[in-house]
Amino acid sequence: MNRRDDELLAKQLRSIEPPRNDAVLGFVGIAVFIVGLTLGAYVTGPAGENRAPHDALAALSLGAQPTAQR
Repeated sequence: MNRRDDELLAKQLRSIEPPRNDAVLGFVGIAVFIVGLTLGAYVTGPAGENRAPHDALAALSLGAQPTAQR
C-alpha cells in the first residue's frame, strides 16, 4: 500500500467508527450508579420498616395473586 491508499482507507474507516462522547458515557454511568443505590436502599431497607411492599413483590414474582391490604 502506498501513502494515497493508506489515506483513502483511513478516510473510509472514519465513517464506520462513530465518534466517542466520553461526557455522555460519564453521565450515564453516574445515573446508573445513583439509580442502583436508590433501588438497593429501597429493597434492603432497615428491618424495622414496613416490609409489605417487598412481601407483595415477592408474592407476585412467585405467581401468587395480590391480596388487598388492610
